[in-house]
Amino acid sequence: MDYLEILKHSRLIAILRGINPNEVLEVANILVKSGIKIIEIPLNSPDVYKSIEMLTTAYKDSYEILIGAGTVCSQEDVEKLYKVNATLIISPNSDVNIIKKTKKLGLVSIPGFLTPSEAYTAINAGADSLKLFPFKKFGIEYYNDIKVILPQNIPIIAVGGIDESNISEYLQNGIKYFGLGSSLYTPNMDLKLLKTKVDFFVKTINEYNV
Repeated sequence: MDYLEILKHSRLIAILRGINPNEVLEVANILVKSGIKIIEIPLNSPDVYKSIEMLTTAYKDSYEILIGAGTVCSQEDVEKLYKVNATLIISPNSDVNIIKKTKKLGLVSIPGFLTPSEAYTAINAGADSLKLFPFKKFGIEYYNDIKVILPQNIPIIAVGGIDESNISEYLQNGIKYFGLGSSLYTPNMDLKLLKTKVDFFVKTINEYNV
């Protein structure tokens, strides 16, 4: 199963900003068992390469589980992530050099964008999907304006400000894919609370066949 198939099935990316190696396996286990198959750890998390390598090792035989990093801002970061067997390279911007380096190494490129020019720059460089960030500040109308002028085969992932209070509204308005950050996970959170949140988001996503 490749990245686009997994994304279309799961539709959620868990963003574990600030997670520590001592909790990463327990947290990931809850996510995966509950149905979230794509996990991102931003590079400004503590001891991040250790956490990512722990996950890529734990799930090395699970081809439907994708592990990667966010806030990737240099080609050197891409090379380091490749060495710890990360699959996803998620950036806050549309950096052509990072996208091309990612694809050269056979990894999945998910750059951030806001404007149509940034989106097409990323697509033409080889991006597999796009991260619309910050989503909430621009909202559904902006998303719909952007969507109609971009290739339909390039998924747009809404990131920034999605939580329990608004995800149903976004789904009703046709948004398919979401990155969930602090609304899903915060460092050292109670694992029972995490399970409750994961179950809510997964159940809500499955109720909408958009």
